[in-house]
Order: sequence, then structure tokens, then C-alpha cells
Amino acid sequence: MNMRRILAGSSAVAALLATTAGGDPAPQPPLSFTQGLQGTFNADWEGVAGRTYFMQFSMDLQSWHYAPFIDFGDGGHHRGTGSDADKFFLRLHYGDFPGIDSLDDAMNADFDGDGLSSIFEVTFGYDPFQTTSTIDGQDASLDPDGDGLGNASEQAAGSDPMAKDNPLVQLEVTVE
Repeated sequence: MNMRRILAGSSAVAALLATTAGGDPAPQPPLSFTQGLQGTFNADWEGVAGRTYFMQFSMDLQSWHYAPFIDFGDGGHHRGTGSDADKFFLRLHYGDFPGIDSLDDAMNADFDGDGLSSIFEVTFGYDPFQTTSTIDGQDASLDPDGDGLGNASEQAAGSDPMAKDNPLVQLEVTVE
């Protein structure tokens, strides 16, 4: 597995490329940013066949969070984003993963082996590459909304792990 990241700040046009150890994958064409309307930015890149893409964002270059989408493969990719923060940074995290041959494969993959799909994790703010992902200090494998359903059960039910939507918890019993 080889993963790379392209990083750019909200006020920067240039991108910085950082790599992790691994083989020599196909080169990634540069990421470009253009300013949109009212504090928005557009990120555009040309995809590479077989490559999975994640967008990350940060307000301080210390804490990085995954945006709630995954992209895959060759062709043009475009994502728009906005922030009213004084500082806002984006980076493109990508990897060439064996056995991932489509966007569906990438979204359903469990890159960290914690039982949760990558798309479930990025949709609800977890890191798809860390089994110990946390949100506000809570472990991803727990029950962050306190409705009695752990994240694996929430994923299987198609429910929101951040909303108390377990029908058994919502029942009201009236004793007369």
C-alpha cells in the first residue's frame, strides 16, 4: 500500500506533496485550487486509474479531519469547499490499495480492519485508517450517541451514530 498527500492552504495556490514509504506508484498530477465565491475554494485534480482519494481539512495544520466523501480512479475530479475560519487547509490523501477496483470497493473497504466501512467512517467524522478513531474523545467502536447501538450496529441498520435513533430507546412507556 502506498499513500500520498497533497497539501495546500486556503490562501495558497501552490501545493506541497508529501509521501509515505512504499513502492514507486504512478505519479499523481498536481492538485489545483481556485477561489470560488464568498470564501469558497475548488480543488481539482486528474485521477490515476486504480487510485483511491480522500480529502482532508484542518484549521491549524495539527488536527486533520476527513471530508465525507471518497473518490476513485482516473478522470477529472472536482470538489468545492468553504470555510469562514481565518485559516483553512486542505490536503488530498490518496493510495493505491490492492483489491480496490472501483468506487464501490473503496467505499465499502475497511482499511483499518475495525469492522466499519471507509465511507461510514468519513461520513461520520472518523479516520478510515485508524482503529482508534475518536470524535470528541469517544472511541469509534463505541456508542457516541448513547442509544444502545454501537457503530457496527448503526452501520448495519443504516442509522446515524450521532443521533439517538434506536427505536427501542425512543419508546415511551406510560403507566396509569
